Amino acid sequence: MVDYVHAIDEGDYERWPTFFTEDGHYQVTGRENLARGWVAGMLLCDNRDMMVDRIYSLRQVNVWEPHTYRHVIGPTQVLEVGMDASGATARFTARTQTNYLCVRTMHNGEQKLFSTGRYLDDIVFEGPPGGDVPKLRSRMVIADSNQIDTLLVIPI
Repeated sequence: MVDYVHAIDEGDYERWPTFFTEDGHYQVTGRENLARGWVAGMLLCDNRDMMVDRIYSLRQVNVWEPHTYRHVIGPTQVLEVGMDASGATARFTARTQTNYLCVRTMHNGEQKLFSTGRYLDDIVFEGPPGGDVPKLRSRMVIADSNQIDTLLVIPI
């Protein structure tokens, strides 16, 4: 969790997709949308390649006002643990949630609370036994508000 927010906060956006499995899912939605069962959200990437494309666009294609984030995250709550035996080998899994605050700093120094909410994660541990690396199979960013006052360029 800490490595994830530090990569984003320090502008090391190319690392962002590496926190996910190849078929990793990333979605940003609002609390109300989730409560109503609405699929539509603010951002959706269905796999790691889409995330890589998003970062490429952020760096090379999109025109946006420069800004950075600074996250403050709370302790991670483990909601469920288990084993995933669907692949060649069984893998340890965990479903977790972590609260976050995200402050946006604009290029002129203006700072504003950009987003608050929670991460709802499905985590799998990849790699050889004893060398397992946690990877996000799914991260749903559930923002407390459905409104974002600017483009959502940088992942939350």
